[in-house]
Amino acid sequence: MQESLYSVHQTLVGHTDSISCLQFSPKGHLLASSGDDTRLIIWETSTGTIRHQITTPSPVFAMVWDPRFKSRLFCGCENGKTLLINHFQGPYHEVLTGTVAPVYALDIDTVTGYLAIGIGSEVHVAQEISGDTFATFSILPKPADFSDMLPDNRVRPRSVHFLKNGSRLIVSYLNHGIICWDLKTRNALWHIVPPLSRRQIGYAALSHNARYLIVSNMNIGMNLYALGEKEPLQSFLQPTNTGINFPLGVSFLHRGRAVICGSQTGSVKIWDTLSGEHLQTLEHKGPCAIFHQWYSDTYQGNKFAYIAVGSVGTGGETQIVLWRATGGS
Repeated sequence: MQESLYSVHQTLVGHTDSISCLQFSPKGHLLASSGDDTRLIIWETSTGTIRHQITTPSPVFAMVWDPRFKSRLFCGCENGKTLLINHFQGPYHEVLTGTVAPVYALDIDTVTGYLAIGIGSEVHVAQEISGDTFATFSILPKPADFSDMLPDNRVRPRSVHFLKNGSRLIVSYLNHGIICWDLKTRNALWHIVPPLSRRQIGYAALSHNARYLIVSNMNIGMNLYALGEKEPLQSFLQPTNTGINFPLGVSFLHRGRAVICGSQTGSVKIWDTLSGEHLQTLEHKGPCAIFHQWYSDTYQGNKFAYIAVGSVGTGGETQIVLWRATGGS
């Protein structure tokens, strides 16, 4: 993969507090960023220019683009609101959940149009009941505690991913492992329980072929799982800073051939997925989290792949770095 090594493409400055999440649009030409400063910024990927700026009611913890529409974006906020934003302008449409708690995870299914929401300790599934109005129609059961729970036993969904045309949902929990739910019966189809040393989950990402899950933990790095298999196929160690503890974003790169994880030290590493070989380190100023993502784009005859890395810092240290590689298909 030497031809796909990344170099800095743009440094994006616009936030004044920690970056909370990043998401490329389905076609990759736009990047949405949010921060603890309550700003939602839409950037043009190729030039790094700001297209739109929106002020949200509270910091955004989760985002997902609706690939069925040109400019529809869902945002999950700290104050418990899940917002549907059309064409990057108001008025916002609030998803009707009946629950007031921070929103930690979102996903949308392109076939059914269902929206999965990890809100507080609950996982909701919502659907569109009228133009731009979504409402919860199902709440999944809460997972049971294990016999060997950590002192922190909060039920908190960290990532959600639809499977099988919206009939199943994988939920990665902070302290309760990874469960695949059948949305019709609301039964657990399988359950991965990481050992105590890797129990607490930060974020998870699903591979393009929906066969693998990469999971960051709060201790040593990442683990790669085949769906439904209880033991990891591969583990990736990431240097830690014992004075800092925050969840690290993860993503698959290059159609699943590589993986990447955020960093508490600023050294963002890329590995070969199956062999575990270290491929490249992206040096970033201070703690950072990689939330999304790789995509390919053809621009002026060249094919590019991008990675967005956001700072977990404040003031002048807060920035987003866009890394770009050529030939990254």
